[in-house]
Amino acid sequence: MSKDVDNTLVKSNVATRDPEQVEAASFLTALLESSDDPIIGKTLEGTIIFWNRAAQGLYGYEDVEMLGRNISVLIPKDRPTELSTILDRVANGKTVRHLQTQRICKGGAPVDVSVTVSPILGSDGSVIGASAIDHDLTLYKKQISDLSEAHRSTDEALSTLETLQSSAPIGLGFVDREFRFVHLNQMLASLSGVNAEDFIGKTVAELVPDIWPQVGSAYRQVLDNDEAVLNIEVSDQSGAGPNDRRHCLASYYPVHLEKEVIGIGIIVVDVTERLQAEEFRSIAMNQMAEGMFIADHLGRMTYMNQAVTKMLGWTAEDLEGRGLHDLVHTHREDGTPILSETECEIRKVRAEGLCVRGDNEMFTCKDGSLLPVAYSAAPLFAGMSGVGTVIVFRDITDEKAERLRVKRELDAITWVGRIREALDESRMVLYSQPIVPLRGGRPSEELLIRMIGRHGELISPSSFLGVAEQYGLIIEVDRWVIGQAVDLAANGRHVGVNLSAESIASPDLLSFIRAELSRTGADPADLVFEITETALMSDIEKGHAFAHGIVRLGGSLALDDFGTGFGTFTHVKKLPISYLKIDIEFVKDLVNTPANQHVVKAIVNLALGFGCQTIAEGVEDEDTLDLLKKFGVDFAQGFHLGRPAPIEKAGSTNGRTEPRCAPRINTGTNALHQSSGTSESI
Repeated sequence: MSKDVDNTLVKSNVATRDPEQVEAASFLTALLESSDDPIIGKTLEGTIIFWNRAAQGLYGYEDVEMLGRNISVLIPKDRPTELSTILDRVANGKTVRHLQTQRICKGGAPVDVSVTVSPILGSDGSVIGASAIDHDLTLYKKQISDLSEAHRSTDEALSTLETLQSSAPIGLGFVDREFRFVHLNQMLASLSGVNAEDFIGKTVAELVPDIWPQVGSAYRQVLDNDEAVLNIEVSDQSGAGPNDRRHCLASYYPVHLEKEVIGIGIIVVDVTERLQAEEFRSIAMNQMAEGMFIADHLGRMTYMNQAVTKMLGWTAEDLEGRGLHDLVHTHREDGTPILSETECEIRKVRAEGLCVRGDNEMFTCKDGSLLPVAYSAAPLFAGMSGVGTVIVFRDITDEKAERLRVKRELDAITWVGRIREALDESRMVLYSQPIVPLRGGRPSEELLIRMIGRHGELISPSSFLGVAEQYGLIIEVDRWVIGQAVDLAANGRHVGVNLSAESIASPDLLSFIRAELSRTGADPADLVFEITETALMSDIEKGHAFAHGIVRLGGSLALDDFGTGFGTFTHVKKLPISYLKIDIEFVKDLVNTPANQHVVKAIVNLALGFGCQTIAEGVEDEDTLDLLKKFGVDFAQGFHLGRPAPIEKAGSTNGRTEPRCAPRINTGTNALHQSSGTSESI
């Protein structure tokens, strides 16, 4: 209360009291003045007689502005009866409590307040005034609003949590230390085929006894060690069929209240569909004809299907965790080794994220052999990160064989034209190799055909005779050779001619030979026709007819490559054979191979028994020649005795022919073909 204001109520009361009462009244005034609550004293007519500092802080008016004024200055104009109603109740001795209303501050701004107005009683108990305590509701309302918002947010969070829990695609639950369910969501209950309400207060062992043996130890481990147990595989029967099983991954966590473990939190994920999908993918991949590898980011194998084992022999145990390059992709298509992984094309998949294809590659089998494959390799991603490589390959052995066959056919067709041109343009030539007598007798020579290419190069018979046989030109080639041989025989040379199976089977071949002999007047005794057992076997009846026909003409027969066939003895017995040509396979390394020596001796004895003479092919050195003489072989031919030479420079001798090389006939790219074998066929 201001010292400058005449407070009638206080003065009248103080005048009748002793000094102690005055002191007490002063203390009371100071107490009211220092209160944090806005306190206003007024008469029953509404005149303000007390205004403390807190009231000044609330409304903005100082005490000198308000003392003696009517309280109505603070009442909004839209509340005309509020003041009279309050004062009437106070005049009747009643207190108005916590009236939430509005007042007008200095400057006209409204403020929300809570007003409590109490009567002031005189000494006789009559009401002499009113005291009001006004509380600013602005902060209170804000606090209430904030609290309401907090409650609303909490309610929403709890509602959301409950919704998430109830609709979550995973099972959630909580069991106490006795393993009894305190809470679980419907998903967890449905995984066990039991209603959620039936779980509360019961244990897994009671409700789903088939599952308890799978999870019981995990429950105890959580409580004993205060540690989580993660991803336990759990399965149970979920249908009528034996394969109708549900598969889950369960994790268990200790739940704490302060430091004490009060139970176990449960999270269960149904992985049945995922496992079924993985099983389906595994079955599908294992049914693939193609092999499949999956390697990690370091190139180490993490998966392979069964086709890999079928094709390469490796098992998953052999390769798992090991580098695929070092074991599987070790060689190039041409068989040369890939010395380091940096040279490997598949590495680009991991290093550069590229897709790589190989159409003609080699994979190494477990036994060390190489398998031709075509493969594709692509990066394997998890999200945006590369985590490995997937490699799919197939065996192209048959494809390569087919490509080679097609290429050979195309090459053969090309050769057909070249042979035809060579015949038409007289570019076929003859070489001869001497056949030297070892036990007396007449020297002779074997005629060998060559072809001159368009650019003058010499082409060996192995390049074109097979094509000539396949495409029907061999008869024409053989007859050209026969004509040349008859011309040589007419000049007194003893020559041997190789004939193909097609020519032997030709019905008019004997007539052709007879006509050539008549044309030249050659002595048929100077002609030896060499045939193989394979040629005879292609048409035995015609082969026998030809053999007897040649002998009737006065010529002779040599059975070539003797000792390599199954029916050789039969042919020697039934046919008028004059010479047995011992195959080069038994002559090479004769000095050091006892088995070959036995064979040569046996052939010599057989020839003596049938009245034949023997010719050894492939004589490479003097030691072999000496041994053949010792065994009683009649004739020999080979590089040691004379190499094939152009016919115009070859000739027979009356003795040993000195070794000589066939001279080049041009400077073409292909010189005279000289194989390791020293006796060649046309």
